Amino acid sequence: MCCVCPSATCLRFWFNVHYRARLLETLNNLCISVILLVFELNISPFAKKVMHKISWTLASQSPRRAQLLTEAGVTFEAIKPPYDDPPQPEDTGATPEQIAMQLSLQKALSVKNIHPQNHILAADTLIVMPDGSLAGTPVTRDEARQQITDMLNCAHWVVTGVTMIIPGQNDPVQLADRAQVTLGNLPESEINAYLDTQQWQGKAGGYNLFDRQKAGWPVTVEGDETTVVGLPMRLLKDFLTGQ
Repeated sequence: MCCVCPSATCLRFWFNVHYRARLLETLNNLCISVILLVFELNISPFAKKVMHKISWTLASQSPRRAQLLTEAGVTFEAIKPPYDDPPQPEDTGATPEQIAMQLSLQKALSVKNIHPQNHILAADTLIVMPDGSLAGTPVTRDEARQQITDMLNCAHWVVTGVTMIIPGQNDPVQLADRAQVTLGNLPESEINAYLDTQQWQGKAGGYNLFDRQKAGWPVTVEGDETTVVGLPMRLLKDFLTGQ
């Protein structure tokens, strides 16, 4: 018998049967793997995020925030939030980060009332002056002059708080970032020339970092420069782009 004294024919038969069985097993496992992969792609939140790019509603008409989002490849629509935040933040005893996040939350909620199904992004930026007091957006030329003058030759801090409201998620996502800015000396004539341009209007601290850097102001930053401009993109980019 071939099982006792295997002939070449028996060996070939055994090899063919064994090989076919292994091949069928491999193909079967491959099919199962493909099915599981398809199933995973259908249910995975990460896969959904990759396959469907989120469009955000930016609760701000700041051209600087819009520029940051555009450069990061974020799809968004900018609208003016109904909530009108005060030009000067109230010192409630909370940290500057908490105050900035609370103000951004008010902006985000006011937009949610209008667009309840949208992904909403809101931010608020405030200044911690060298003496520790809080400053926001100057309303008058004199206020802008005073803020800039108080910053000369010393460091101040810029804090931006962010709120994101996600449809279907009960609690908003909030974060804040702080950067230290040091402004060197500026002659009074240069300050006056800058104030004449009206570029201080609508900006926390009375200035835009990128504009002042281009203008050659002696300004340095420790931290994320985009935090100073109005959106901490180092913290936000991956989340906003779904990566």
